[in-house]
Amino acid sequence: MLTLCMLTLFLLTAAYFCYSVYFYGGRWVANPYNPRISSQKQNVIMGSVTDRDGTVLAYTDETGSRRYNSNEQTRLAVSQVVGDSGGNVSTGVDTFHAQYLLGFKASILERLADAFTDTPQRGDDVQLTISERLSRYISEQFPAGKRGAVVVLDYSTHEILAMVSMPQFDPEDLSSALEDEAAGALINRAIQGLYPPGSTFKIVTMASALSNLPDLDDFAFDCTGYYPVGNYSVTEASAHGVQTLSDAFIHSCNTAFAALSQDLGYALLGETAEQMGFNENFLFSDLIMYNSSYPIDDLSAEDLAWSSIGQGRVLATPLHMALIAAAVANGGVMNEPRLLGRITTAQGGERALPDHMEGWRVMEESVAARLEKEMIRTVQSGTGTRAALDNGYVVAGKTGSAEASDDKSIESHAWFVGYVTNENAPYAVCVLVENGGSGGAVAAPLARRVLQKAINLGL
Repeated sequence: MLTLCMLTLFLLTAAYFCYSVYFYGGRWVANPYNPRISSQKQNVIMGSVTDRDGTVLAYTDETGSRRYNSNEQTRLAVSQVVGDSGGNVSTGVDTFHAQYLLGFKASILERLADAFTDTPQRGDDVQLTISERLSRYISEQFPAGKRGAVVVLDYSTHEILAMVSMPQFDPEDLSSALEDEAAGALINRAIQGLYPPGSTFKIVTMASALSNLPDLDDFAFDCTGYYPVGNYSVTEASAHGVQTLSDAFIHSCNTAFAALSQDLGYALLGETAEQMGFNENFLFSDLIMYNSSYPIDDLSAEDLAWSSIGQGRVLATPLHMALIAAAVANGGVMNEPRLLGRITTAQGGERALPDHMEGWRVMEESVAARLEKEMIRTVQSGTGTRAALDNGYVVAGKTGSAEASDDKSIESHAWFVGYVTNENAPYAVCVLVENGGSGGAVAAPLARRVLQKAINLGL
């Protein structure tokens, strides 16, 4: 019996080891503290990093030093995506994709070819899906002095077109960023920043209601500006009056959604949230995204009410909220985001891109269609009118103003998530401005400018 137990434990340990290597092996290799990284840098010429148009973002010069684009504004705009030579930004491409850039993926034949030709070993060149031009534009348009992030996705190809985080750092001069780490310039807020999503989470709550509650066409709630629940009250700046479900969504009525949450209950709302990726450990191939969270340990009525409007302990990254918007655009299917566009070997061949997960359904197509309809109304006549585009382009979106303190002494985080519905401009966007104020007044107009720029660039 003891022998059988020991054998079982051994097999379980071996199975877990194999699982860990398969799913986390690439992350272990990319760890900046991995001694193999520093050793490889001494013997291999690190490959270059370019944007989707071929603009060089990082390269190794003739002295073997890692260098970055000559334009300071470009370096700043893509700093968190590209990273730095010292691995201070562990999520940056220079570190996270060191397995390509430093030649870890080179085959024996490729290494033999270098040896026979007496050519120094060189790592792969990596082309990203991001646009340097769009990233630089976003940096220029972002509210001065504010922190936050903007993500732009092509929801038809699942490519990340821009992922800008503020504040930024200059990889050619890291001194100020290292001296003032509290400023957070080394953090990519698009994938590492966790924030209460505020009313943008009403996309999730409404999807849950449409999926689980009958007779929603008869839903009517009289918003008096005040809704008591448990030991607390959910309030509005002003009363909305009698609201249908559609009205409550486009006017972003907190009290109506708090009341709706009581009909849903914790289990159903939590199930929908988890279907959309909350509490999920996404192991994306191209990048790291921190886990968004939806609380499932407190079943109080007031916690449920706050959760339903994206407050309380609900937290999300900007990239995750962009993925939710893209899922609505794709008829309820969420897809793994892609940051790697092409990998070229030192010999000029093309290396296979890492495998990506197949898209997975997070809501029924009919639910996504209804959400799109309400998100279009939100931009046309609701809280998101400042995100509207001209020239026949239709934007579907949702604003959010997430409270950053219990007593409202700190300015709210301003959010906008949405997408262009036109097939020739398949762009989804998430804008977050930390302590920016109103999502409708601050995030929505920035989203409009960003989407218009993407259209003008024809990405």
